[in-house]
Amino acid sequence: MIQKYTEDYAASWKQSKPNFPFTSNKFTLIEKEARENILDQYIGSVKTLRKGRLNQKRLTKKEENSFIAGTRNFLRDGLDFTDHQLEVMFSDELREVTRQFVRQARDFDSALTFHDIFQALRNAWIMNGLQIVLGLPVKLTPSIFAYSLLYPYTDNLIDNPEVSTIDKLIFSNNFYSRLDGQASEPNNTTEQIIFSLVAMIEAEFPRSAYPEVYQSLMAIHKAQTRSIQLIQSDNSLSEDETLEICIAKGGASVLADGYLVAGKLSKDQEYFLFGYGAYLQLLDDVQDAGEDRAAGLQTIFSKSDDFLEAKLNSTYWFGEQVMQNLSLFGGQHLEVFKSLMRKSMDLFIIEAIAQNPDFYTKEYGSRMEAYSPYSFSYIQKQKEQFAPYNGFLLTAIQEIAFNEYVPAGRVREIAFEE
Repeated sequence: MIQKYTEDYAASWKQSKPNFPFTSNKFTLIEKEARENILDQYIGSVKTLRKGRLNQKRLTKKEENSFIAGTRNFLRDGLDFTDHQLEVMFSDELREVTRQFVRQARDFDSALTFHDIFQALRNAWIMNGLQIVLGLPVKLTPSIFAYSLLYPYTDNLIDNPEVSTIDKLIFSNNFYSRLDGQASEPNNTTEQIIFSLVAMIEAEFPRSAYPEVYQSLMAIHKAQTRSIQLIQSDNSLSEDETLEICIAKGGASVLADGYLVAGKLSKDQEYFLFGYGAYLQLLDDVQDAGEDRAAGLQTIFSKSDDFLEAKLNSTYWFGEQVMQNLSLFGGQHLEVFKSLMRKSMDLFIIEAIAQNPDFYTKEYGSRMEAYSPYSFSYIQKQKEQFAPYNGFLLTAIQEIAFNEYVPAGRVREIAFEE
């Protein structure tokens, strides 16, 4: 299944038209300046809020609601999000999931940092979005909690320089065996925690009734393991091989999200989710092209010194093809979800070009800047603080999460992690 989807979507990307992405919604210099002033004011409010943390225990409910309202106003006036889109993005259900997730994570392991919890929470929001399009109640389920926490733990272990390569390989094999339902004994405390998270998933989705859930978990594990091939200095992988590895990794990840949300999926839903994940992975690779090239990580955007506009154009139209399949879901708010995704992806692409100008011709960059709500020089200046794609939404939700994370009276004792 995974191999077939990978081949289909790789072929789709290669066949996507290389035309320029945008044809409407240009912004004049005056409009850009007005939006930049709005953003400056919003950034000022965030700085004031964070400084205020040092002088009080926690945000009051009134202060939190006021900040969320200010964020909504900025997204409406500065980035043209509609009221309907904002209602979905800032629903009471999603805010409550945020609070529940942080509380449960702290109860589960008091050693988890805010950075770890926030990393996990971002995946939970993706899964909440899938609940919406699948027509399911938006809530924090045991599987959403467990799966979202799995990867801070596994990433931290794999990235730990004090853990030998051999021990990492042993862990990878042991983890795969546990996902496969085999009786594997944990070798250390971290593995014990990871295995307990798998047990949470098993409690919600028994293996005998939901075999696809575990097939999807093993598929993402295999895809992530194979992606290690991308970290090579000899540039030995072909572009087709590199493309397929990236597509498989992204596609398998969101497919697993879908199964851990619903337990069962139709073939049409499977196909869309895999393509959606592949598209998200390609967009990440577009934005990280400079960092990946410097680190020796091969993607279709980092492995050559050529300008990237043709590949970026193909990625845009590839995403348009993927989003057309959303109608197969039959869930709720499909049109607003599709419009949110399209708007977010457009802003993501604009940001990637603004922050990596050397990867595109000057002519292409100038042409793209006309469709940006901010000047590229302004985006570059604000790079270290916020990202036009999703940074503003994340900033607002981050405040809710941090307010829940900090025990009463301990704001001064906990360093805020960006």
